[in-house]
Amino acid sequence: MLARADRGRIAAAAVLLVLAGGAAHAQSKQEDERRRLLEEIGLEKTAHPVPPPRPAPGPADTDVPVVTPPEPSGSAAEKTAAPAARRGPGVPSFRKAIEPALTAACGSCHRAGAPGGATRLVLSGDAVADHAAVARLVDVADPPASLLLRKASGATLHGGGALWPEDGAAHARALAWIRGGARLDGETAPSPLVAPAPAATGAARPRAVSPTLSTPTLVPSAAERPAASPAPPIAPDGGASAAAGPPGIDIEGLLTSACASCHRAGGMAGLTGLVLTGEPSHDLAAARALVDVTSPERSAIVTKASGQRHGGGAVLAAGDPRAQQLADWARSVATAAPATAAVVAPPPAPAAPASRPATAPRPEAPHGSSGPVRLPLDFALDGRFDLAYERRQFNGDPFADGSAGALRSYHHFLFLSHDVGQPCGITAEVTSLLFWEAHCRLPRWFGPVQVTGAGGKIVVPFGADPLFHQSYGGLEGFDQVVLPVIWSIEGVAAHAVWPHGELSVTDDLYVVRGYALAHPGTVLNLQNDFSPDDATRLGWGNRLGFAWRWLSAWYSSYFNTLGFGRHLFMQAVDVTLWRPRGIPVVQHFSAGAGLLRADVSGGGAGVGGVGYDYYHFASYVQVRYHPTDWLYFQYRQGLRTFDNRRGVILDNARLTSADGSTHSFGAVARAGALTFGLYYFVNLEKVDEVRNDILRTSLTYEF
Repeated sequence: MLARADRGRIAAAAVLLVLAGGAAHAQSKQEDERRRLLEEIGLEKTAHPVPPPRPAPGPADTDVPVVTPPEPSGSAAEKTAAPAARRGPGVPSFRKAIEPALTAACGSCHRAGAPGGATRLVLSGDAVADHAAVARLVDVADPPASLLLRKASGATLHGGGALWPEDGAAHARALAWIRGGARLDGETAPSPLVAPAPAATGAARPRAVSPTLSTPTLVPSAAERPAASPAPPIAPDGGASAAAGPPGIDIEGLLTSACASCHRAGGMAGLTGLVLTGEPSHDLAAARALVDVTSPERSAIVTKASGQRHGGGAVLAAGDPRAQQLADWARSVATAAPATAAVVAPPPAPAAPASRPATAPRPEAPHGSSGPVRLPLDFALDGRFDLAYERRQFNGDPFADGSAGALRSYHHFLFLSHDVGQPCGITAEVTSLLFWEAHCRLPRWFGPVQVTGAGGKIVVPFGADPLFHQSYGGLEGFDQVVLPVIWSIEGVAAHAVWPHGELSVTDDLYVVRGYALAHPGTVLNLQNDFSPDDATRLGWGNRLGFAWRWLSAWYSSYFNTLGFGRHLFMQAVDVTLWRPRGIPVVQHFSAGAGLLRADVSGGGAGVGGVGYDYYHFASYVQVRYHPTDWLYFQYRQGLRTFDNRRGVILDNARLTSADGSTHSFGAVARAGALTFGLYYFVNLEKVDEVRNDILRTSLTYEF
């Protein structure tokens, strides 16, 4: 048996062993917890036996250990390229630290369909896509100067305010990530964020970061550039780097603020070649197509922004410094483009009133310039007014005996809009409630496709130009006799746009109060035979559109039951060719053509039946010559026939004075917000000629 003293020593040793094991276990649990916390915030535990010294934290920077990588040694080129090294110890993880912080602080605004959805920073939740978006806003050669940090800290004007104060942990963490190369985790290839600096000595090479590019770009100084190269060469990406323009010009931000209210998905100019999506590569490609490399000062993007031949008026009036920036950018693109490049302009926006539902805040117009009137509570007021003098009731000679003169005003409209970057807004014609609609942009549930829903007394999206200027039959505006002058009716609609490089595809699906027949044998009047409110017959339709460079095309279809067993099916095809810039001679011309056919079925027994069906037909062909950007001459011809039962276009056995054609000639000049037009319409009836030719002069003001 052991002595009492031995038993005591053994018991004491056992207690010590238990305590030591417990302490080791507690230390192991503490170490595991510490490692887990480090992984959550994106900091890798170092492999050094002794932790390296930590930089002194800022006043509020005590919760997250941020390790600043040591300054590299060696040549200037090595120092510049050093941050591009693989993400090393102490550098925060983009996936685990940076992206979650951005999503929490910025995701509510900077997402598709939100107020910041038209900016350069659009977060999707996908780490790779978000890293590409964030990389456009960082400067690894001068991390504190990164636009991402300056915006988030409030040092640069930011609508969301100071989300990451400079003395805070989030700012320090993002700064450490940029200093570490701003990498997407797991990359091993050299970082594309910094181009190697030249090894030549002498004056320091200025570095300009273009926020419109996917990667910052080093711009050589004038002394470093070859004498024969006044501008940087076109980059292998097809010109995106060259398109960024001179240092300091944020061309995408300029276009977003000045043009996105119309030139966006669902906007008045949403089916042109210039559709701003917030994606720099797409937006720059669309903007470059508006640059005339042979005469950049007369490029469409410059002249239209100044108000020449632009439905939106002067968005950058004389004296606005952004107008000079836009001109400088156009010159830089023209200088960098190959001499043989044929730069073209996209098709024009559909002719529309000055109403512009906004999706981005519009800049204040300089004093005395044309532009929307800003109202309290972020409302905007646009207008369109005209005065026309006409000679009517003649054939051939407008001043012959029996002709009459008339003074008329066709357009006297005010359009009130409220959107200012919000996903939802409203637009209305307020003088007579000619039309009004509430609209909302939906989240991007379908990837790159942006969908906008609208409801109210909507403008029906049928044909190439559904607002004010239907040209079917050769006439237009308030003279045309086929479709309603302004086809606005109660209903709902969904507009979808899919931008893909220089191609834009749109689709409009709508349901509205449709047509109805008052009697079984009535011949339908497409202008005004709508069903009454208390006996609504729904009509539904779809318009599919394509726009590529200077070419646009639409296919429109519409259907509704008319009552008495009869049905209406109407369809139209429209094509527009808009001034192919850069092609000699042809660049001065634009053209358009369209045709419409509306078929009414014969109905059931006792109504008409087989053989009693009929159709209406209308067409137009239009050619314009543009000697300058502020003047054009126009010729239009169109045919219209009604109540046809044979053939495809015309039934010669059923001709009346309603069947005929129109030949019109016009000259139109525009200066700023004023447009002057001189038109001559020759109306030729198929039978029983009517004295109804028209000579018109008009002056229109838009703001």
